[in-house]
Amino acid sequence: MSGIGDRIRAAVPPGELDRDAVVLILLAIGTVIAIRYGGLSSTTDWLTAILDGVALDGLSNRFDRALGQSEHAVFNRRMYWGLFRWVVYTVPAVLAVRYMLRIGLRDLGLKAGPDLRRHAFVYLGLYLLMLPFVVAASFNGEFQDTYPFYEPPPGVGYWPRFYIWQAVYAGQFLALEFFFRGVLVHGLARRFGTMAVFIALIPYVMIHLTKPLAEALGSVVAGTVLGFLSLRTGSVYLGAALHFAVALTIDILVLALS
Repeated sequence: MSGIGDRIRAAVPPGELDRDAVVLILLAIGTVIAIRYGGLSSTTDWLTAILDGVALDGLSNRFDRALGQSEHAVFNRRMYWGLFRWVVYTVPAVLAVRYMLRIGLRDLGLKAGPDLRRHAFVYLGLYLLMLPFVVAASFNGEFQDTYPFYEPPPGVGYWPRFYIWQAVYAGQFLALEFFFRGVLVHGLARRFGTMAVFIALIPYVMIHLTKPLAEALGSVVAGTVLGFLSLRTGSVYLGAALHFAVALTIDILVLALS
């Protein structure tokens, strides 16, 4: 993998401040803070305060009722969780790339082509390799208490809300991979080469610190492997598909065991 770093490392003299790298690191810090303090359905006071502050009290009240008093409050809270991540992982990054950095979006993990197709079997192999661990996790009480994030209440069918949720969930993984394995890994690799994978790994692991310990430890391995594969293929698409496939598998297994 060292050859990748040699090819993409920017010619910045050692010790010289790299503006692009600073922007990306500050973006990572801001994103982790936003996820922790604004991205949970229990931390929405900031949004209602903004709505109240611009005289949208009615909208603020409807938002509060949707998340707290509606018969579909659990579903609505999960939708907030997923859609918030869509926005936080993509909008600030795209704006930063567009107006502050000298990088094309396509060069941040959004390539698709023959090289990606040639690596499809690698991602499939990784899924099969992880499958026994996913099955074992589905029998673990801590994972059963955590997943699935949304399950229809007793007596309520899976259609349509469970499927809508899974679509939002899948999109959240694409946004996550774009940010961590696209924007951060490819953007920082211009300055740090393959070390960018490990720099991007730090905030990625941080967002898993509220998860079961096994998942937090697994994020170290997954983040490393997916980071190097993203550098190799120039794409985050199959990484997002693998990430969602694992999450969907554990959701299905936990539901089957409940």
